Amino acid sequence: MPHRVERSDDLLALRALVEQYARGADTKDAELFTDAFTTDGCLITSRGETLGPDVVATLAPDLARYRATTHLVANHHVDFDGADNARGTVYCQASHVRDVDGIEAVYVMQIAYHDRYVRTASGWRIAERRVDLLWTEDRPLRPSGAP
Repeated sequence: MPHRVERSDDLLALRALVEQYARGADTKDAELFTDAFTTDGCLITSRGETLGPDVVATLAPDLARYRATTHLVANHHVDFDGADNARGTVYCQASHVRDVDGIEAVYVMQIAYHDRYVRTASGWRIAERRVDLLWTEDRPLRPSGAP
């Protein structure tokens, strides 16, 4: 276990990075969101599409179509490959509140992100993020105070 202890600063920085991605998505902050990636970083969708930096920059603002989103970041496992490269798996529950024919609904995705990280002059960044959509659910929201 000494390897993990020696890398505790890196582990904390990588955890902050994946939380930055989630915060950027939920606040629809394109700059915060894209800053989590390297300048040539990409996101590979669950359908196998590779989205380059230009498209990645549009993802957070595009979430404005939802009344609210919450990306809860859970388990995060990292394996280091030298001083400046790592791979990680991040579990996330992403909830998206939207209007469906006048009824508020929530679309929930259970996701495993498979990441490749690179240390840059600005710190750790995501060079590649592959989205593995584990399952989804779509349901109406209950009004506040409803049982």
